[in-house]
Amino acid sequence: MGHWSESLIDEVARQVGGNPDRSRIMEILGQVGREIDTLSGRSFHAARRTTSTFEPNGLPFVEIPDLQVGSMEPVDGAWPIPDPVNPELAAVLQVASVAVPAATAAPIADALWISGQLLAEASQKGWLSRDSVLRGLGAVDPEQRMGIMRRAMDPTVRFSIPILGVAVRGWWIQISRRLIWVTSETETEGRLLELLLDEEVTGSKPIPLVATEPVLIMAPMTRQPADWAFTARVWTNGVQQSNNRPWAKLAKAIHGHGIPTVTLDPESTPYKIACQLILKGYWHGYIGGNEPALANALAIAYRPQVERIKRETRAPNLTSAAATLLEQLVRPGFDPAQGAEATRRYVRRKASIAIKEHKKRESPDRYPWTQVGISERRYYKLLPLFAQKVNGRYELDQTEVVARMKTHLDHLDNMREVRALALGLLQSRGFGEAAARKWLQRHPPQDAVNAWPRAQHSS
Repeated sequence: MGHWSESLIDEVARQVGGNPDRSRIMEILGQVGREIDTLSGRSFHAARRTTSTFEPNGLPFVEIPDLQVGSMEPVDGAWPIPDPVNPELAAVLQVASVAVPAATAAPIADALWISGQLLAEASQKGWLSRDSVLRGLGAVDPEQRMGIMRRAMDPTVRFSIPILGVAVRGWWIQISRRLIWVTSETETEGRLLELLLDEEVTGSKPIPLVATEPVLIMAPMTRQPADWAFTARVWTNGVQQSNNRPWAKLAKAIHGHGIPTVTLDPESTPYKIACQLILKGYWHGYIGGNEPALANALAIAYRPQVERIKRETRAPNLTSAAATLLEQLVRPGFDPAQGAEATRRYVRRKASIAIKEHKKRESPDRYPWTQVGISERRYYKLLPLFAQKVNGRYELDQTEVVARMKTHLDHLDNMREVRALALGLLQSRGFGEAAARKWLQRHPPQDAVNAWPRAQHSS
């Protein structure tokens, strides 16, 4: 968003009205733009040409910031892989062959499930932590370490720190972090940065050496070069951000154009992490909702919730109960910056909603809105007309409220019918539709019996 936030100043100023401080508007827009960049993992720069040197350190794939497919100058041994969801962009660049192409590869959802468990293992072993990066740097000799530092200082060099790289069931799965020396020339790419050499490590002032968030890349090995790749960012519990943003308004854009984000914390089990990765692939459009692995993953990772749904809805098996839960998970309802617990809480809440919806369908007469013949939403909108709140709760006699609400709705239906008849009568006497509606705004509908257009009346 950053490059076009300036063009919004005039629009925001018009909406605010008066004579607002344009510098303050620009500051707020810049902050909003940075938050969107961070949530999406993209920087949304204007189209431009840049030069980058990739040092993957043995990995066959590297992340690349929003490369326009077809715009890269031909380079031997480098192949941009179009993003499956946004094929005009490439977020992954293949820089080396991945052994001999495999004859077959597991389905995408199965590969996501495997990748999630490998990610969980890397997290449990501490491979994603800052300490792991520092240990790796400390293990090399001083001269080599200084060379790494010099390359990290170069803004055109993208130096990767390998964490994991493995071939499983026809897929290559890798995790890495990028090393950056932050200077005035360092551009933001919508990624989270972790300071490696703070005061606690150096014993004095911090040194601006940072590592980006861990990045997972997986690609099928059935072709050389690969023609499909999935990438996800990994956020730990320590990177929670603001919880004041209107996530419901951002979710569609972030999941339509952003890079998936997987959140971890100490309570994240391998199955829940794997399930979360599959759900992120589903929400971002990398797999469809008809994948059997989706329901299977929910049944394994959230077994207590799925068993509760099976018990309460009398579903024939756990897979069917998990499918009922999946129907509630059509789109994400939580901000990934709120951490892994938000994911778990969201699934638990949706399980309760699935049970509640089933009970509504099974016993419609037990609910007052079904007795009245309206939606639950409309019932609660009308309720303040017939009951008062006491200590935050409505005090009411349900039978009396239902009867009064029926009378009220019958009256509204009758008024609507009378108005429609009056509108038809007026139009039959020569009123235009707009004129007839305007007449009804100024007169009771029953007076339409004696109403005529002025020209006809005078004649």
